[in-house]
Amino acid sequence: MRVFLTGATGVLGRPTVQRLVAAGHEVHALARSDKNEELLNRLGAIPVRADLFDRGALERAIPGAEAVLHLATKIPPFKEATKRESWDENIRIRSEGTRLLVDVALAAGVRSFIYPSITFLYPDSGDRWIDASTPIDPVSGLQSAVDAEEEVARLTQSGGRGVTLRMGAFYSPEAQNIVDTLEAAHKGFALMIGAGDAYWPQIWVDDAAEAVVAALLRAPAGVYDVVDDEPLTRDELKTLIARAVGRKRLISPPTLAVRVVAGKDAMFAARSQRVSNRRFKEATGWSPSMHSAREGWERIIAMAVARP
Repeated sequence: MRVFLTGATGVLGRPTVQRLVAAGHEVHALARSDKNEELLNRLGAIPVRADLFDRGALERAIPGAEAVLHLATKIPPFKEATKRESWDENIRIRSEGTRLLVDVALAAGVRSFIYPSITFLYPDSGDRWIDASTPIDPVSGLQSAVDAEEEVARLTQSGGRGVTLRMGAFYSPEAQNIVDTLEAAHKGFALMIGAGDAYWPQIWVDDAAEAVVAALLRAPAGVYDVVDDEPLTRDELKTLIARAVGRKRLISPPTLAVRVVAGKDAMFAARSQRVSNRRFKEATGWSPSMHSAREGWERIIAMAVARP
């Protein structure tokens, strides 16, 4: 299968490209720099020098593709995350970028479009299990994710197969958010807000990449949740992270203080979301290798001991 990717050099894109190439698919991937072209060549993909917001370049790049995987994001580093302007590019990628890609894909006759969204869209649900059948409750800061999901649905309504994967928070030893998390933990702080018994859905990055490939090959059109089997509470996660740095406990920033600094729209990060992956597992046969963050953090701890 010939596949066109955006975000191929990102934290989700790299392992996705590796799996697609290993399976024998022809992978064409958007690149905006010489460095990214070199990386894509090493991964076995065919670099396409273009800008995501350049319609003409996309119209030249996509024809012949059977599927588009829109994996591009621009998540700011933690130190910049409380500044609204730091999210402007990510918002543009979600809204304008997705709309443009769907337009070009429809014109080129592309039948499948895979997009990774976010579980943060769900309401605060306590300890109740929730999934894609649960009505979302997005704040204004997450509207661009809703816009992107609507564009994917537009492709389905036009006769294609649009698949949205609402992903839990990515984590792996190499992910920048985990680097930031461990750096803060060494100083005694946990980079999370919310009640200790509030659930936080996560997904190991390699499992997320496997899910993208499974969605490409087997998922019917629709919205699915890609999270591990057993979401943990913030208290459980803080205990694991503290162990990783040899501390007994970590202190979280006061939720009220975060609201003052970042605004009320940032409070989605304090919600309790016990998200189920059952529907996606039934549709595709996918299953995460890391059934919970307990297993994932055990691996991170082992690597931290071996490489302080």
